[in-house]
Amino acid sequence: MTRATRPPRDTVHVWRIPLTAPPPLLARLSAVLDAEERRRGAAAAFVDTRRRHTVSHGAMRHILGHYLDRPPKDLIFRHGDWGKPELAGHEELRFSLSHCDDLALLAVTAGRDVGVDVERVHGDDRTRLADRHFPPDEAAWVRAAGGGRAEAAARFARLWTRKEAWVKAAGGRLLENFHLPVSGPDIGALQDPAGRLPGSWRLSGLPAPDGYAAALALAGARPFTAELKSWPGWTG
Repeated sequence: MTRATRPPRDTVHVWRIPLTAPPPLLARLSAVLDAEERRRGAAAAFVDTRRRHTVSHGAMRHILGHYLDRPPKDLIFRHGDWGKPELAGHEELRFSLSHCDDLALLAVTAGRDVGVDVERVHGDDRTRLADRHFPPDEAAWVRAAGGGRAEAAARFARLWTRKEAWVKAAGGRLLENFHLPVSGPDIGALQDPAGRLPGSWRLSGLPAPDGYAAALALAGARPFTAELKSWPGWTG
C-alpha cells in the first residue's frame, strides 16, 4: 500500500463515496470492519441501511489507512461523549463522515477539527421546522423564499447542514445547538453566541448532487480550501 499525501495545512480533502457496491466489493469492505462496526450495521432494520453502513465505514477505513500507510482493518477508533470519532495513535489526522441515502462524504484534515454533513432536500414544507428551531432571522429567510416550497426546502437544508457540520466538528449535540448563526457568507469566521461551542469556526457550503445539500465546518479562524475527491472503490 502506498501512502497518500495528507491534506496540506488549511486544506480539507472531501471524499465523495457512492454507497452502492457489487457483492464482491461489499464483502471486502465488510472484512475490514471491527466488531462494533459490524454490530451496529447488523442492528439496522433494512438491507439497504446495512449496505450503506458497510460501504461508508469500510471506505472510510480504506481512505484513512491509505493516508497512514496502514491496513484498514488495523485502525482503532475512539469516540467522544457524543460519538465524535478519532484515530487512536494518529490524532493529528482529523476526519468526519456523513451519509444520506446512497451518498457519503468523508472530510479529512491535518490538525484542525472538521465536520461534514450531507442531507436530502425534502420537498415538503420546512417553514414550520425553521420557525420552531432556527433563530428568527434564519426562520424568516426560509419563509421568504421566492421559489415557493422547493426554494424554502433548499434554504432550510442549507442552514441545517451548516449547523450539523459545525456541531460535528465541535463534538457537540445538534439538539442543543439549533441557535447557531449560519446564514452568513459561504465561508466566514463564526462564534457560538451562547458559548456552548468555544472558539472560532469557519463554515462552507459544498457542491452536492441534485436533491442534496452539503456543508463543511473547520475549527479556527483561518480560511481553508476544500479539495473534492472521488472514492473509486479501490481496496488495495
